[in-house]
Amino acid sequence: MATVGIIAEFNPLHKGHEYLISRGKELGEVVCVISGNFVQRGDTAVCSKEIRVKSALMAGADLVAELPVLWSMSTAQNFALGGVSSLVALGCDTLIFGSEEGEISPLLEIADILLSEEFSVCLNDYLKEGMTFAAARQKACEDLGAKKGVLGRPNNNLGIEYIVAARRLGADLKFETVKRRGADHDSADLGEFVSASLLREKLLKNDRAFCLKYISKEMLDLYKQENLSDIKRLETAILSTLRTKTPHDLKKLPDLSEGVENKLFSAIKVATDLESLYNEIKVKRYPMARIRRLVLSAFLGFDNSYFLKPVPYVRVLGFNDEGCEILKKATETSKIPIVTKVADIKDTAVFKTESRATDLYSLSLKNPQECGREYTFKLIKN
Repeated sequence: MATVGIIAEFNPLHKGHEYLISRGKELGEVVCVISGNFVQRGDTAVCSKEIRVKSALMAGADLVAELPVLWSMSTAQNFALGGVSSLVALGCDTLIFGSEEGEISPLLEIADILLSEEFSVCLNDYLKEGMTFAAARQKACEDLGAKKGVLGRPNNNLGIEYIVAARRLGADLKFETVKRRGADHDSADLGEFVSASLLREKLLKNDRAFCLKYISKEMLDLYKQENLSDIKRLETAILSTLRTKTPHDLKKLPDLSEGVENKLFSAIKVATDLESLYNEIKVKRYPMARIRRLVLSAFLGFDNSYFLKPVPYVRVLGFNDEGCEILKKATETSKIPIVTKVADIKDTAVFKTESRATDLYSLSLKNPQECGREYTFKLIKN
């Protein structure tokens, strides 16, 4: 029986995620590594990690661990590296993910291209022409034989990054993909499945009738109990914190290039809301998600110390009986610490960053909560 890994945000967990977990269960036991309270698109998670752990276990996951915020709110490459290194530590031998392609062979081929010397040369040539990184990357891959259009789809792209991360780590993982069904990522289109972004919008508007079409009643009842998060509640706090930053502070941010710290510094001085800040910073090579991540990274006090490095520990947040057995085995074989208690975390720098981020996230809730919630988090057992 396989130990199947899934890397996700579950923001929120909907029927599409349940389908992916069920496919994983057909292969074996399922381990999920999920983002904490801040997510890759540069936003707060719509509900806390406690509720998302419960929803994952309810959907069939056997064990749920956390992807630390320094990796969860980062580039696709860093997100993938953190997720894959966590799954490897937990003893997973298979990784399953959704993709627009629905077939693994084209994704494996592109991963090989991305790791080749020829790709680096071709990529740099297109970047010198002024192309965005994403466009240059896609064009360089297609020049080297990749199937056209594959890298232009977000879930394909992330799946390829999982494969690349595994190969760079020397991890002997098998890969499975299921075809992503329904609306595109961040789309407002309706269908069998809809995008998580649309569901977040409907959850915040308390549109229960709409959400019931795409989230099971049992799961929705769980979300209803939760104090939902909206980043707009942090707007003044973010702007005021950023106004204290110097260009030297901003230059230390992860995933920064091309002197954008100067543009960011100038934008901070004139922006009066988050939307105007994002628009002031916007440059051709930086997609909006990257800009939002830069803003939140500055707000949360991130630097580039851990950028593009594997996670230093894996924190388990919840499990069932089968997950308990997975945990026991992984603890005996893992090359990095696997912890269930804060007291066992040795890399205090990463954990202090996590704790600070959660303290600030707590102010984004409709009913703000006190500091220190990382220290009082209780392991969830199903």
